[in-house]
Amino acid sequence: MSPSGYTLCLLLLVAAVWLWLPCCEGKRFRRFLRKHQDYPKSNYGDDNNYCNNVMPLKGMRCRRRNTFIHATQQQLRFICSPEGQIQNGITTSRAIFSITTCKRKRRGWFRRQCRYKGKSKTRKIQVLCRKGRPVRFLSHL
Repeated sequence: MSPSGYTLCLLLLVAAVWLWLPCCEGKRFRRFLRKHQDYPKSNYGDDNNYCNNVMPLKGMRCRRRNTFIHATQQQLRFICSPEGQIQNGITTSRAIFSITTCKRKRRGWFRRQCRYKGKSKTRKIQVLCRKGRPVRFLSHL
């Protein structure tokens, strides 16, 4: 292959990576929303019923635990703005959020028999941010 052929291949590779990266960042944010956002909070009565219904709806059957944040996309993005408190790569919200934490109580013989204990709270949250968007929920304070 001639030097210009190598240059062309390298240029095409760089262009492909440049086009691919924004796509993946958007996917990570959408995945974060699918796993952790429930706004407005779905009404299933008490917190246990909430978790027993929402966990399977969000595709998280028999997962050990998950936290749902009852906030808009704009409020969640705001955490990753300069308003967030960043320490060691972890961003802590300045705002307090309404959240519901679901913990698996027991696991049935079949995966669909998992039951959850839910607990609603208002807390600051910690997330991992990429390109101004939360991509991973870490904890609540």
